[in-house]
Amino acid sequence: MDAQHYPVYYQSYIEKVPEGNLVDLLDFSLSESLKTLVMIPESKGDHRYEEGKWSIKDILQHLIDTERIFCFRALAFSRGEQNEIAGYDHDLYVQNANADQRSMKSLLEELRRLRASTIDLFKSLNDEQLKLKGKANGQVLSVEQIGHVIIGHEMHHVAIIEERYN
Repeated sequence: MDAQHYPVYYQSYIEKVPEGNLVDLLDFSLSESLKTLVMIPESKGDHRYEEGKWSIKDILQHLIDTERIFCFRALAFSRGEQNEIAGYDHDLYVQNANADQRSMKSLLEELRRLRASTIDLFKSLNDEQLKLKGKANGQVLSVEQIGHVIIGHEMHHVAIIEERYN
């Protein structure tokens, strides 16, 4: 994966993504992430490694919300959307998501189901659609690049959990 062909904002995520078929990578990355995430006990879900940082449940909800948003962007661009799509305030989303009222199990189940839907979306797209570009939050990305951002974003946050929450 050549991170230099992505907007600078996403390069740190893309650098983490190995080469390979996008659909296979979407499946593999979640499988690898779940190896870490399913081992986190429910009692640790509300843990924050530092005052003011997100809890593990907050991170899981953030992964879910962000994947949904990026899938919408991929869908819109693949259908030829020409209007720029607005960005979103991820801190505000986390603040209002009530992840602390959910179980780790429910968040992980939702993440699994969402990824299955994400894979279905990307499987449905042909090569021409994957190359289509659009603009969201001031950044121009192709549909295929969005898929890689989803993977890299997930890998980034799972690495943070592994490094700072254990």
